[in-house]
Amino acid sequence: MSESNSDLSAEEKFVGIVNAAMAKGVQNGVDPDLMARVCLNTARELYDYYGAGEEHTNYLAFVTDAQFEQAEIEEWLDHVEAREWRDGKRN
Repeated sequence: MSESNSDLSAEEKFVGIVNAAMAKGVQNGVDPDLMARVCLNTARELYDYYGAGEEHTNYLAFVTDAQFEQAEIEEWLDHVEAREWRDGKRN
C-alpha cells in the first residue's frame, strides 16, 4: 500500500520539496553555482538564527565537517525518491 504525501514526516516533505526544486532548476538550466550559493546562504541563515550546527565552533566548521551527515542526506533523498517512484509521482 502506498503512502500519501500526508503520511510523510515533516523532514521527508522538506527533503522532497528541496530535491524537487533543485531538479527543476537543473532541468531549466539554472547555474549550479547559484543553486549551491543559495543552499549555503540558507544553511548560514539556519546556523545564525535557528540553531543549526550548534555543536560546531563556527559556520565554516558546520558546512565543511567531514561528518556533515552526507550518508544521512543521501538516505533521505533515496527514501523520498523511492516513495515518489512507488507513488507514481515521477514523470
